[in-house]
Formats: sequence, C-alpha cells, structure tokens
Amino acid sequence: MSSRTPAMLVVERSGAVVSQNAAARQLVGPAKGKPCWVAMGELEHAEGLPCRHNCVADLLDSGMDRLQHCRPKLDGQRHILTCVPVDGAVVVVVNHGADQLPGKWQSLTAREREVLQLLAEGETTSGAAARLGLSQSTVRTHTERMREKLGVSTRAGLVAEGFRLGFLD
Repeated sequence: MSSRTPAMLVVERSGAVVSQNAAARQLVGPAKGKPCWVAMGELEHAEGLPCRHNCVADLLDSGMDRLQHCRPKLDGQRHILTCVPVDGAVVVVVNHGADQLPGKWQSLTAREREVLQLLAEGETTSGAAARLGLSQSTVRTHTERMREKLGVSTRAGLVAEGFRLGFLD
C-alpha cells in the first residue's frame, strides 16, 4: 500500500462494505458485500485491530462526534486505522506511514481547517456557511481546495484524510 494513498472502505450500518478504493483491494482483497470486521479480521499478522461484530452500528449509534482511531501493526509495521461516521455510513481508512507528517502541499489554511472541522461534525455546506458567516460558494471553494491539496475526491475522504493528517482530533 502506498504511503500516499490510504486504503479506504465505505461501510453501511449492517457492516457490509459497499465501496473500496484500489489501495483497500490491495490490502484486504475484494471486500464488497463482506462485513467490514471480517475483511479486516482476515488480515494476516495484524495486531491491535478493534474490529468486531456490529462495531459499525455501535459507532454510528454513538453519534457523528465519535470515531474509532487506533494504531495497529500490520505485517510488523505501524499503521493508522480511523473509522469515521459520515451520513449514516462509516468510512474506514487504513494508512501506512503513521509517523509521517503532512507535506507542504497538504497544509491547510486556518479557514480551511475551520471548514474541515464543521464538515467532520456533519455540517452541510449551507450550515457551515451560516456558522462561519460565509457564502455557500466560499465554503464550496474551500472544500474543493482542500480536496485538491489532500488528494481526495469526496467529503468523506476529506474528513478521513483530515483525521489521518492530524487536522482533526
């Protein structure tokens, strides 16, 4: 798995994987339709994974302000595993290179970090705009720039990468 491209799975409430990127297919194989905890549990030489039956539903039931974050070892190397509830699903991100700091291209402005925090809290574009006293267009522009900087294509990916890089707690 590349240190630049995290493995990402999108998991519905039942625990079934509904989508995965190429890095996730490389890490866990084809997982679409499998319970997330089964796909992750089949990893060889994994230590410290919190994955268990119904963990996705439990995380969703705990609310949008909660997430699962840990630093398991896979094949003897430290990784970061973050499970983020987003719009009734959970985005699971596994990243190699847990000790690497964000590069300059990944740095965010103070305003971008404010927008990112609101997105992580589940705020919509219009809600974030109202809370920050900005236009919706400005919030969309900040979101687009962050996507470009962090190399992701979705809001869920943006939030997950924000956690991975330490912009969010």
